[in-house]
Amino acid sequence: MVKFNDNAIREAAYYIWQNNGCPANTSLQDWNAAINQLNAMSALKNASKKLATAKTVATKKTASKAASLKSSSFKVAVLKPSSLKNSSAKKASSSKKLTKKSK
Repeated sequence: MVKFNDNAIREAAYYIWQNNGCPANTSLQDWNAAINQLNAMSALKNASKKLATAKTVATKKTASKAASLKSSSFKVAVLKPSSLKNSSAKKASSSKKLTKKSK
């Protein structure tokens, strides 16, 4: 839990009191609600900082991997699927049979 100064709590409690329609005898409830609200805002701020830091770290890691991939040379082999090889061989043999029969 973060400690807040009295002025920040007092101001938040005042706005909570006003938003609730200025009811009587709710100062302690408004004060506690202000503390809870400030704690929630602080937690949200810390979470967004952590998220921004995580994104920065992830971006740096991705950039370094990309740079290392660019610097290293590698060859990509392109292979035909075996079904294509077999079908082209079958076509060639069937066209030979057709020419022999026609003579």
